[in-house]
Amino acid sequence: MEEEEIGKVPDLFSYTLPSHSDTIFTRLHSFQEEELLLDWIFPLHGNSFQAHRLVLAAASQTPDAFFGSKHKFGLEVGNIAACLTPVGLRAVLDFAYRGDVAVDLSEEEVMKEVLNACTCLEMERLRQRCTSKVTTSAAKEREKNLAVIKDMRERAVGCDVTIQAESGERYLAHRVVLAAGGDYFRALLCGGLRESSEDTVCLRGVSSHVIESMLDFIYTGQLRLGWSQIWELTDALFQFQLQGALSLCIDFLQDGMDESTCLDVLVLAETYGLVQLGQAAEQYTLAHFQGISAGEKFKDVPCSLLDKLLDKDSLCVESEIVVFRAVVSWVEDNPLERLPALPGLLRHVRLPLLSYSELQEALSCRLLCRSPGARGSLEAIRSLMEGHYRGPECRPRTLNQVLVLVGGDAVDDEFMKRVPSRTLWFAQQFHRGPGLIRSINWRPFAKLPEPARFRHCVCLLNNKLYVLGGRKYYGALDILKSALRFDLSLCKWERLPDMLCQRDYFSSVCLDGKVFALGGNRDDSQYLDAVEYYTPEENSWRQAHPLDTAVCSHAAAVLDGQIYISGGCDPHQRCLPLMWHYHPALGSSTRAPMTVGAGRAGHIMLAMGRGLVVAGGLQPLWMGFGDQLLCELYDPTHDSWSSIPALPKPHLSPGATVLDGRLYVAGGSSANTAREIKWVHRYDPVEGCWENLGAMPHPYTDLAVCSLPIPHLVHEL
Repeated sequence: MEEEEIGKVPDLFSYTLPSHSDTIFTRLHSFQEEELLLDWIFPLHGNSFQAHRLVLAAASQTPDAFFGSKHKFGLEVGNIAACLTPVGLRAVLDFAYRGDVAVDLSEEEVMKEVLNACTCLEMERLRQRCTSKVTTSAAKEREKNLAVIKDMRERAVGCDVTIQAESGERYLAHRVVLAAGGDYFRALLCGGLRESSEDTVCLRGVSSHVIESMLDFIYTGQLRLGWSQIWELTDALFQFQLQGALSLCIDFLQDGMDESTCLDVLVLAETYGLVQLGQAAEQYTLAHFQGISAGEKFKDVPCSLLDKLLDKDSLCVESEIVVFRAVVSWVEDNPLERLPALPGLLRHVRLPLLSYSELQEALSCRLLCRSPGARGSLEAIRSLMEGHYRGPECRPRTLNQVLVLVGGDAVDDEFMKRVPSRTLWFAQQFHRGPGLIRSINWRPFAKLPEPARFRHCVCLLNNKLYVLGGRKYYGALDILKSALRFDLSLCKWERLPDMLCQRDYFSSVCLDGKVFALGGNRDDSQYLDAVEYYTPEENSWRQAHPLDTAVCSHAAAVLDGQIYISGGCDPHQRCLPLMWHYHPALGSSTRAPMTVGAGRAGHIMLAMGRGLVVAGGLQPLWMGFGDQLLCELYDPTHDSWSSIPALPKPHLSPGATVLDGRLYVAGGSSANTAREIKWVHRYDPVEGCWENLGAMPHPYTDLAVCSLPIPHLVHEL
């Protein structure tokens, strides 16, 4: 997927189906074998060879010569029969339909016959393929052939059918290409229907821009997609059975899903039975329910879907009162029709989980008094407030994500040397013992491919974990530029193209369907201002606008679609207090600097609510560096900082993530003592305090931490 322009918020994104040309020519070859829509017959040496004129033209250096009133290669083939043999013609047809030849070119006579056919039909690419030792793949040749057909359509060469929109717009096309594009057009143009013999086919009820998009996809395998037209286009693609184009729409819907669109995506997925997309949309909706339930789109949710969502244990809310308020607001939007549904929806509200003040709020809701069926809920609320509730107990809702440790560096069991880790651990259970005793039950679920790494970065994009850079040991040549991707649904690792620069002590974020790597240390003597980004659809890295200064041990986070970068060390080993707003095309602009200490590096920064929390790391002292325990919260709306409670323990170069609305900081070391930190601390913004949850499996430093949805493990938590 590629944005129209990184410099501004795009309206359209370009999505490409790499296998499209293979699919088209496989179907064209099938049409040849089934003798469908054939328009060229070669009676040659007692044999009859049949083909599609358009396919042959696409493989020729002079495609126009196959069409028009003065075409060079007409149905009368007597004038060219002298230079064609069955072997040569078969090679030409193989190349035109498959991008390759099946005959044995090592035989001199065979090669001669094939080259004669190339001369006769002006197949220069086939000639080069036969005579050159360096050849392109068959897939590339098919792509070239499809590009020629696209160009011919744009120039109205060989077009034999017109597609007309109901509003009157007309689009020229090739009948055989449309039929190869999808089952609907094949049935329409090859199935003996009236349209199969007509020069103009009218697609009623389909807007002109949708027809344009469908034709563009059939001829290129590409779609330009945006939220303004995705719904109408997806509906049409189902109607016309263009499965390849539909898969691109599904990718777009999943890539760009947010709180304003996930409900529409979920309804669409359930309407058309798109199981995988529906699971992703439901998972997103459950994880972001609190914000979604406060939006306008929530009022249009069908009752059956709302009932299904409220019943889920994985519904993510800070308090059960959020679920109660969501039910009330949904009913109040259309009380005449929705009031009968209130009792059933209230049964999903886990009333015993409400605090006393929340019970008071629920009891004061006038809507409950208007519904006779809600009396049971009212009685339960009163009994809970009075302390004599005897109804069923409710278990708290459990999130569908877990805390995960990725890699890092630890001392071996003999305390003899440091050993980088390849293990991914997830927190299976948090135990609360007597007093202040806490512990975590950890379980390994995957291993990083070799080499093990630390000082790396991780990102989660489209349910896939990206592991980037870092280093495998302590030499200047041990810094990595390799990148890995872990598919959570398949539990499978994939090696990605290397980053453009090796880097450790850098930062990474995901934005607009891309993975960004920012700054870092290159070789222990050179820091980077370079920024690069990976696009999954292109499977490649590209450079973005550099940072204002080379920096390492900084932190980066995304809030409201914007990238922010804080602190770090510059090439002069100065610890910076700065905060930047970074744009991939425009670069950096400075914001209000951090207010705690003279600078901060080796810290974490993560989005929580409407702000960015900065915690941990080190600070410059009058001699050297020391631990920084004080934490801050940045408000981008007002460009201001405020204090939050200090960390109870040092965390220099730790891992951190936000899970269930709370901040987790794990491991690292202490600048004051040079000792590893084995603890996991959690900050709860509601309680306004830090809590020690227990120790990691090992006291890892320079690790990465994330929260991952692991459906096959969640039920064991």
